[in-house]
Amino acid sequence: MADGVLLSPAPVRRTFLIEAQRRGDVVLRVLGLFAVQDAEILMIEATQGAERTSIRIETGGLAESVAQHLVERLRAMPAVTGVGLGWRTMA
Repeated sequence: MADGVLLSPAPVRRTFLIEAQRRGDVVLRVLGLFAVQDAEILMIEATQGAERTSIRIETGGLAESVAQHLVERLRAMPAVTGVGLGWRTMA
């Protein structure tokens, strides 16, 4: 609250960093989880190496509880070997 005015929380961008086994459909399977949650994907980057795939997904307007649910679902995927989550305020 500033000067008697209730401020709404600033929108947040959440960044998911995913490491997965190298499989042809792993990016599509990961994106499917975001589609089910109706997540607004602002940016996606995927890099396929000799043995693994690295995926970076940035979302906008995703609630903390939904983001945590996505992290849990991603970690439960057999092809996923690691998941990280970060956030920043949108300007």
